[in-house]
Amino acid sequence: MKPTNNNEYFVTESNRIEGILRPPTQEELETFAHFLRLPHVSLFDLQSFVSVYQPDAQLRNVVGRNVRVGNHHPLPGSPEIRERLIDLLSRAKRTPDSAYAIHLEYETLHPFTDGNGRSGRALWAWQTQSFPLGFLHHFYYQTLSANQH
Repeated sequence: MKPTNNNEYFVTESNRIEGILRPPTQEELETFAHFLRLPHVSLFDLQSFVSVYQPDAQLRNVVGRNVRVGNHHPLPGSPEIRERLIDLLSRAKRTPDSAYAIHLEYETLHPFTDGNGRSGRALWAWQTQSFPLGFLHHFYYQTLSANQH
């Protein structure tokens, strides 16, 4: 089934990046649309988003709630994760200027036990409010632009 609008296209692409090949659920699409309309993103908003996309995921704000992502070892689970995430969200503005840096910081922090890729891309989409070319295509050009000297 071919996506019918930008939100559906984005969620489909975001899921495929994670190896999820089924069409997005109605709940995923509604949650994504709601997320994009938020005036600012709070920790509660992000946790609510993740609970739909990855219901078993938990915030890594507890000592010992560690994860490993390939060769990347994010900070160990601790209350510091919550504090850093709140700080990151307070700096995330609805502007594409900081989307690249915030996305990299978010994915490096890896604040949840799972669902970080899709929630990180949703946060990026919320900041840019523009993604007709798809996340990977747009992010590629943001990466090139951010790394020009």
